[in-house]
Amino acid sequence: MQRHEDILSPEKARAFNPFLCAISDKLKALIVEVQKQVSGYEAYYKTRERVRRPADQITFERTIEAILCDLCAVTLEPQHNSLHLPLSNKILRAKSRYKGIALGKTLPDILNILSAPEMDFVVVEKGHSNFKIVDEDLNMAFAGGRQTILRAGQKLLSRIERFEITKDDLGHASEEEVLVLRAPKRHAASIAEYEEYEDNQATLGLRRQMTGINAWLGAADISCSYPDANAAQRRLRRIFNNSDFAQGGRLYGGFWQSMSSDERQEHISINQDAVVECDYGQMNILLLYAVAAAQDHLPPGDLYDLSEYGIPVSCRPGIKKVMQTVINSTVLPRRLPKRSRKHFPPRISLGDILAAIQEKHPMIFPLMTSGIGMQLFRTEADILVDVLEALRSKGIVALPVHDAVIVADEDKDTTRTIMKAVFKDHTGITPQVTLG
Repeated sequence: MQRHEDILSPEKARAFNPFLCAISDKLKALIVEVQKQVSGYEAYYKTRERVRRPADQITFERTIEAILCDLCAVTLEPQHNSLHLPLSNKILRAKSRYKGIALGKTLPDILNILSAPEMDFVVVEKGHSNFKIVDEDLNMAFAGGRQTILRAGQKLLSRIERFEITKDDLGHASEEEVLVLRAPKRHAASIAEYEEYEDNQATLGLRRQMTGINAWLGAADISCSYPDANAAQRRLRRIFNNSDFAQGGRLYGGFWQSMSSDERQEHISINQDAVVECDYGQMNILLLYAVAAAQDHLPPGDLYDLSEYGIPVSCRPGIKKVMQTVINSTVLPRRLPKRSRKHFPPRISLGDILAAIQEKHPMIFPLMTSGIGMQLFRTEADILVDVLEALRSKGIVALPVHDAVIVADEDKDTTRTIMKAVFKDHTGITPQVTLG
């Protein structure tokens, strides 16, 4: 028999996602049924003195929807069985573009009703904070704690079964911010925090782009047979870095992005057609030549080929790793990147490789060590967004993966033509676009 502490084990809980919503009629019906029962509970126990204002009613309904949807989702996940979330006033009453409607000041009251014995839609184990005495004056300091944990109650579990809810009934709400600005990392291993910002004409324009792309993808005929993928998870966000909208900006959030190239091509279909990946070749190096206004000095052939300088062609995977490391650093590396030594014979040192790169690419080598990597990501992402917009104007559905897009096989030729044209518009260079 499973013990209560095992059922609500923090190790099996994941963070609450306040942005899930119902996209099927059956899940919407389940949620409306529960919302009516919550309203009935409030009326019976007279927990409210007055009717909610229209805006507050929307928040009330959306909060219940978010809780129920994520509990449905976590119930269907083999690796988790519960959710953890904060209930402190400091968080729930704070204003943030990233927080989501459900993480508001009314959340504790709604959870109290959903978890009441006669309701039994949610099981709640309240979180706690620990403090310790830090000096002889008995001053206290925070010493860790645990967030509140939720799992589906028996009445919700029975409805998940009765309504035959699956992960395909779940989607992402449009309230989720699609432009994320991250602060600089405090150290290499830390996670960058989200940073608040004021909108301007530039961010409003970027958000309009992403809203249009997400609406297009949301309505597209996309299916995926991969067991761990949810084909409804299509809402994309652009994540910018170092408190600067000129850095980063890559697109994240699509179900296909965590799959390998082989898995994508085996399991995804668009408009009932098999898919192919159209990849920009050697994109970062080409972007560097554009930044340096050195398009006329672009070497012919493979830009990673250093055989003329004594580095065998077979070392190409390692050369690519070294060049990417250099581009994403402000100083030259002192050792080879992880897992790249195997690509080089023992006689070849890092110094040999860097010298060969400098000889091959003298016009851009100074830029490579200038810390320009995040600016290149911004240009790369802008190109991909423009490609998505151009394809959308042709009625072509495309799934982005940083420097590539996934399209239906029948659309590959048009896609390659558009990708080349968009890249040339941005850089003055016509790139290679290969089929993955």
